[in-house]
Amino acid sequence: MKRLKVLLLLLFVATTLSAQTKSVQKEYGDDYVKITKIVPKWDNKHDLRVGIGSFSLVTDLFMSSFKLPWVEYYVSYEPKYHLNDRVHYADTYLTNAYYTGVITLSYAYQPRSWFQFGCMATFSAVTQSRRDVVTNKKSDDYSQYCGSILPTARFIYFNHPIVQLYSSISLGVVFCDDDMVIPWADLALVGCTVGKKLFGYAEIGAGVCGWGRIGIGYRFESKKK
Repeated sequence: MKRLKVLLLLLFVATTLSAQTKSVQKEYGDDYVKITKIVPKWDNKHDLRVGIGSFSLVTDLFMSSFKLPWVEYYVSYEPKYHLNDRVHYADTYLTNAYYTGVITLSYAYQPRSWFQFGCMATFSAVTQSRRDVVTNKKSDDYSQYCGSILPTARFIYFNHPIVQLYSSISLGVVFCDDDMVIPWADLALVGCTVGKKLFGYAEIGAGVCGWGRIGIGYRFESKKK
């Protein structure tokens, strides 16, 4: 209990020191009363982030065919109707599929201590190929990719000089290598940043970026006029 009180006291002192005071004089008849208010110090900030996310619903929906290419399907299950395929792909094998994760790059502008808005771009890919069993030379490439552009709004409900807690919502489009473009969304249910200018972040959410995301970022203030 004592440790908790000490921690709360330190947080209060740190928050107070990061604020600035403002004196206001009010007139009551012939008397003047000086009132000192504590006004949070705030400068508009810019937020740049790069990160990586886990397997997402977008990848599962639009890249699932990659695990079983059409050629492999017909060669395995309908060989009598595709003799040419059987001959062509004899003495070859499929490599393991590799997933890049959802790579994200985002920028946000923070005009208020509780609000940011900006844009996020994502990229993810699954790579796999067919190779010759003797020479190991690649004969076919089954790689697929997806990208997205999503305007983002981020709401900060705990704003400390070192720690921030927030949630965000992003709405935009997803595009894949088969020329498919569809509207999509991403939601960060809970996000946390630790650090001042250079910081790390982690999020739990759903949508384009997967259920779990981590990364690093950099904050800088607007130049004063």
